[in-house]
Amino acid sequence: MTRVLGLCALVFLLASCTRWSYDLGEPLSRSAVPAQGTSLAATLAQLGPPVRVSATGSGYVMAWEHWVIVEDSLGISLGPLGVDLLAIDLGSARVSGEFLLLNFDRERRLIGSSFSEWDKNAGQGAALQPSFGLVEVVDVSDLTGEMAVHRWGALGLKRLPESLNTASPDSGQDGLEQRGTPKGAGQRSLEYDD
Repeated sequence: MTRVLGLCALVFLLASCTRWSYDLGEPLSRSAVPAQGTSLAATLAQLGPPVRVSATGSGYVMAWEHWVIVEDSLGISLGPLGVDLLAIDLGSARVSGEFLLLNFDRERRLIGSSFSEWDKNAGQGAALQPSFGLVEVVDVSDLTGEMAVHRWGALGLKRLPESLNTASPDSGQDGLEQRGTPKGAGQRSLEYDD
């Protein structure tokens, strides 16, 4: 009987444990990077459509990315037992993935490439609250937003005047920026928050 009560108390205390997983984009590998001089058509046949495109002075660049984000959280509270005195929340996040950047000249031939991969801790946190509640101690929302190609597809479904007159920051001449870049670095360094 003591074991059953202990197990029930543990279940009530660990009432808010969650694990969120996000898998964004298609997996990439270093061995899939096309050789210098490969045509754009062959590259697209091999890798599929890019996630980001931008013009450069000598041609254009295209980027493909893949992200795996895992967010774990653990909440301990006496609230389900009728005592709203204390809640403890712990959280952590881990990211892994690949990013491929290809540079093409005006003749649509590959002239440069860059491949990077990572597997690292994206953050962790803890909160101690004097009452029952949910606190987000790890925020990965800047990494889990929709992929740029989803915006392109949605834009193609709008009425023609709106579709033609809407600028996309991920295609054109605005350069490329990897997902999760802090606002104080990269292309966003000159932006101001309202």
